[in-house]
Amino acid sequence: MPRLLLAAFLVSGLACFAQQEPVDVSSEPHHHHVIDNMFVRVYDVTVEPNESTLMHHHGHDYLGIFLGDSKFVNKKQDGQSSSASIGDGEVRFAAAPVVHAVEDTATKPFRNITIEIMQPTTHEKNCTESCEIPVPCASKDKAGCVSVQKLMSADQWSVTRITLPPGSTYPQHTHLANFLVVPLTDADMKMRNQNGPETEVHGKAGEVRWNNPMVHTIRNVGPNTAKVVVLEFRGRPAGEGSESMTPEKPGKHKPHDHH
Repeated sequence: MPRLLLAAFLVSGLACFAQQEPVDVSSEPHHHHVIDNMFVRVYDVTVEPNESTLMHHHGHDYLGIFLGDSKFVNKKQDGQSSSASIGDGEVRFAAAPVVHAVEDTATKPFRNITIEIMQPTTHEKNCTESCEIPVPCASKDKAGCVSVQKLMSADQWSVTRITLPPGSTYPQHTHLANFLVVPLTDADMKMRNQNGPETEVHGKAGEVRWNNPMVHTIRNVGPNTAKVVVLEFRGRPAGEGSESMTPEKPGKHKPHDHH
């Protein structure tokens, strides 16, 4: 093919991509639908190296939770694009509407859990100070204690990242509202609901779980550190979410409220 004709063909192809009519995210083949309820619509997204999603449209605000380090190009419908590098376990918020395509430029698959928030989000912000939530721990070695970090919040929800070293226990605490758990790692846990018997929970990275309000205790009984991201909806006008069941003096802020 003559060079001039080849160049024209390439330019034409790029123009067609830029002008492609976007599909709804629910019809984009790399987005695998896993949960749908009145609070969230969740997709497990995988894009192989050097592949791209279709140009697609998000009609709701959404959170992206990244599984593994990611390098990709974010392409807009007008043809503009930007490169991004995002680390394992990071969470990003995007306000609707969003129309884009994602091309994986790394040597390993791009993996992302996309959580569309079904109701509008107001006053979203990243946590920039006092982000560590104290958790009771009897261990003298603090490296063996559970850590809870606030990542971001809005009027309607909050996001935390919880790290449980091997052998650690997250003491009994209350989730006052519905919440979504996204494991960042494979893990073997034991969970006790209030004073009931312990049950085994085998978490797998990216295996999203929807939960109703509950009171529970969690132990990491496996050999590896367990990490999860928790999206929790607000439980009452005061904005409290997960909180310790340890008795507190009246008016004192509980030691590891999620919000």
